Amino acid sequence: MDISSRARSIPPSLVFELDARVGELRRAGEDVVSLGAGQPDFPGPEEAVRAAQRSVEGGNVGYTPASGIPDLRAAAAEHVGRVSGLSYEAKQLVVTSGAKEALALALAVACDPGDEVILPSPGWLSYGPMCQAVDAVPVPVPGDPDRGFRWDPAALDAAVTSRTRAVIVNSPSNPTGLVYSRDELAAIARVCADRDLLLVSDEIYWPFVFDGAFVSPASLPGMAERTIVVNGLSKSHSMTGWRIGFLAATPAIAKAAGSLKSHLSSNAATPSQHAALAALRAGDAHAEMMKDAFERRRGLALAAVAEMPDVVLEPPAGAFYVFPRVDAYYGGDITGSVALCASLLEHERLAVVPGAAFGEDRCIRLSIAAADEVLAEGLARMARHLAALREGVAGRTA
Repeated sequence: MDISSRARSIPPSLVFELDARVGELRRAGEDVVSLGAGQPDFPGPEEAVRAAQRSVEGGNVGYTPASGIPDLRAAAAEHVGRVSGLSYEAKQLVVTSGAKEALALALAVACDPGDEVILPSPGWLSYGPMCQAVDAVPVPVPGDPDRGFRWDPAALDAAVTSRTRAVIVNSPSNPTGLVYSRDELAAIARVCADRDLLLVSDEIYWPFVFDGAFVSPASLPGMAERTIVVNGLSKSHSMTGWRIGFLAATPAIAKAAGSLKSHLSSNAATPSQHAALAALRAGDAHAEMMKDAFERRRGLALAAVAEMPDVVLEPPAGAFYVFPRVDAYYGGDITGSVALCASLLEHERLAVVPGAAFGEDRCIRLSIAAADEVLAEGLARMARHLAALREGVAGRTA
């Protein structure tokens, strides 16, 4: 039986493949330190767990409206509106199975086959495959590496063609930690307005800004009507596996996304929706606690990387990753970031993600959403392996 060309063209997520490999090694008794997946190491809010338990114990596990239970849509509309500085009604909000589904629905609603979508580069590794899944054309536009991979508005404008339909912005950014200022976002917004483009704003890391302030492009003058906001609870409330995301947009776009969702996946898991409602009602204390921890860990990572010769790292302004440039260590068998990450896993049992997956082969991504002692051990293993590579004596030490 033949597989569609669409399916053949889309590779599996490298991060999930890496996680699977880490699991295999650990089941075999190996001592693996994983700084790969972007998953906070904190438990989710107790309020969420108790609400899910009540939902299950009460038999409240049936179908809900595809766009979410009314109370959660209303609470999510208030939450996204407060974060973005706008006012949303419940009818403008779709509760999705994670922010990934919200992004996929945004692209499916926005794009016809052959439409182009401008993506940040480096940028999250699923943006491109999501475009391909709806027969849209991903157009990565590189950011300036000397300015933290920020877009030059002129370069962004030059990438627009007659087929361009949308632009994806991710601030704070995965993998770079880039946080755009209001003025920088205004320049991007002007390109979108002048070229009549939709803007998809991936705001999943909004609570984690260490330098500057979070700004939603939807809050800029004239942008509310042309911005689809994507948010969720995976990062802010450490509820990754609960799979709750939010899409907020104009009523027409939200209705179209909800209709499409009703055929593709129906509702997000009912117990998860009740957990999400409780988490939102509990406020932002959980996110604030994690932000403090991530900021402390950022300091640990920056200090450790500063001791590694020829590794270049701009301090991330947000999210919970560091994205150091390590190409000074390429050579011989280490042909790029994929080979370096494979070598780190083989010789030091350290799992990190190659920058090539995000569009920047000179870098690797390390998650700092790990316990302090785990992060410190991972950084020590990285330093040891780079030193061994420098001396030409890399070998298994873990």
